[in-house]
Amino acid sequence: MPQTTEPLLGPPPAAYKTLLDRLAHSGWFCQGTVVCRTLRRHVAGKWVDKGPYYLWTGKRKGKTICHALSQSQYRAAKGAIEANRQVMGILEKLQNMTLERILKRVVGVRRRK
Repeated sequence: MPQTTEPLLGPPPAAYKTLLDRLAHSGWFCQGTVVCRTLRRHVAGKWVDKGPYYLWTGKRKGKTICHALSQSQYRAAKGAIEANRQVMGILEKLQNMTLERILKRVVGVRRRK
Protein backbone atom coordinates (compact mmCIF):
# COMPACT_ATOMS: atom_id res chain seq x y z
CA MET A 1 0.00 0.00 0.00
CA PRO A 2 1.59 3.33 -1.05
CA GLN A 3 2.32 5.86 1.64
CA THR A 4 0.56 9.18 1.51
CA THR A 5 2.78 12.23 1.19
CA GLU A 6 0.14 14.75 2.26
CA PRO A 7 1.44 15.16 5.85
CA LEU A 8 4.89 16.08 4.50
CA LEU A 9 3.87 18.17 1.50
CA GLY A 10 0.53 19.56 2.58
CA PRO A 11 -2.57 19.65 0.39
CA PRO A 12 -1.96 20.12 -3.33
CA PRO A 13 -2.44 23.64 -4.70
CA ALA A 14 -5.34 24.47 -7.02
CA ALA A 15 -3.11 24.43 -10.11
CA TYR A 16 -2.01 20.87 -9.25
CA LYS A 17 -5.63 19.74 -8.85
CA THR A 18 -6.56 21.38 -12.16
CA LEU A 19 -3.81 19.42 -13.94
CA LEU A 20 -4.97 16.19 -12.27
CA ASP A 21 -8.52 16.86 -13.49
CA ARG A 22 -7.24 17.40 -17.03
CA LEU A 23 -5.30 14.15 -16.77
CA ALA A 24 -8.40 12.27 -15.57
CA HIS A 25 -10.39 13.44 -18.62
CA SER A 26 -7.77 12.79 -21.28
CA GLY A 27 -9.58 9.91 -23.02
CA TRP A 28 -7.75 7.44 -25.26
CA PHE A 29 -4.04 7.89 -25.81
CA CYS A 30 -1.17 5.90 -27.33
CA GLN A 31 2.46 6.29 -28.22
CA GLY A 32 3.90 6.10 -31.67
CA THR A 33 3.85 7.93 -34.96
CA VAL A 34 1.37 7.89 -37.83
CA VAL A 35 2.12 8.91 -41.38
CA CYS A 36 0.11 9.31 -44.56
CA ARG A 37 2.24 8.86 -47.64
CA THR A 38 1.92 8.34 -51.35
CA LEU A 39 4.31 6.47 -53.60
CA ARG A 40 5.35 7.24 -57.18
CA ARG A 41 5.93 4.12 -59.24
CA HIS A 42 7.26 3.80 -62.74
CA VAL A 43 4.71 1.59 -64.51
CA ALA A 44 4.77 0.89 -68.26
CA GLY A 45 7.00 3.89 -68.93
CA LYS A 46 4.83 6.33 -66.96
CA TRP A 47 4.98 7.65 -63.42
CA VAL A 48 1.89 6.65 -61.45
CA ASP A 49 0.93 7.90 -57.97
CA LYS A 50 -0.16 5.14 -55.59
CA GLY A 51 -1.85 5.53 -52.24
CA PRO A 52 -2.26 7.24 -49.92
CA TYR A 53 -0.97 4.65 -47.46
CA TYR A 54 -1.45 5.08 -43.73
CA LEU A 55 1.08 3.65 -41.28
CA TRP A 56 1.55 3.53 -37.51
CA THR A 57 5.06 2.94 -36.16
CA GLY A 58 5.98 2.43 -32.53
CA LYS A 59 7.90 0.38 -29.99
CA ARG A 60 6.53 -2.78 -28.40
CA LYS A 61 8.67 -4.89 -26.06
CA GLY A 62 11.79 -3.06 -27.21
CA LYS A 63 11.21 -3.65 -30.90
CA THR A 64 10.03 -1.22 -33.57
CA ILE A 65 6.87 -2.40 -35.27
CA CYS A 66 4.75 -0.98 -38.06
CA HIS A 67 1.06 -1.49 -38.86
CA ALA A 68 -0.80 -0.56 -42.02
CA LEU A 69 -3.95 1.41 -41.17
CA SER A 70 -7.18 2.34 -42.85
CA GLN A 71 -7.99 6.04 -43.15
CA SER A 72 -10.38 5.90 -40.16
CA GLN A 73 -7.79 4.02 -38.07
CA TYR A 74 -5.25 6.69 -39.05
CA ARG A 75 -7.53 9.48 -37.83
CA ALA A 76 -8.23 7.68 -34.54
CA ALA A 77 -4.54 6.93 -33.95
CA LYS A 78 -3.56 10.50 -34.81
CA GLY A 79 -5.97 11.82 -32.18
CA ALA A 80 -4.77 9.32 -29.58
CA ILE A 81 -1.13 10.24 -30.24
CA GLU A 82 -1.92 13.94 -29.82
CA ALA A 83 -3.71 13.12 -26.55
CA ASN A 84 -0.63 11.19 -25.44
CA ARG A 85 1.57 14.24 -26.06
CA GLN A 86 -0.78 16.34 -23.93
CA VAL A 87 -0.78 13.72 -21.15
CA MET A 88 3.02 13.62 -21.16
CA GLY A 89 3.13 17.43 -20.91
CA ILE A 90 0.72 17.39 -17.96
CA LEU A 91 2.77 14.67 -16.23
CA GLU A 92 5.92 16.73 -16.65
CA LYS A 93 4.25 19.77 -15.06
CA LEU A 94 2.94 17.64 -12.16
CA GLN A 95 6.39 16.16 -11.57
CA ASN A 96 8.02 19.60 -11.57
CA MET A 97 5.44 20.97 -9.12
CA THR A 98 5.96 17.95 -6.84
CA LEU A 99 9.74 18.32 -6.83
CA GLU A 100 9.50 22.05 -6.07
CA ARG A 101 7.16 21.31 -3.16
CA ILE A 102 9.47 18.59 -1.79
CA LEU A 103 12.49 20.89 -1.93
CA LYS A 104 10.61 23.73 -0.19
CA ARG A 105 8.62 21.87 2.47
CA VAL A 106 10.47 18.69 3.47
CA VAL A 107 13.48 18.98 5.76
CA GLY A 108 16.65 18.25 3.86
CA VAL A 109 20.36 18.04 4.54
CA ARG A 110 22.32 21.00 5.86
CA ARG A 111 24.25 22.88 3.26
CA ARG A 112 27.92 23.50 3.83
CA LYS A 113 28.09 26.74 1.87
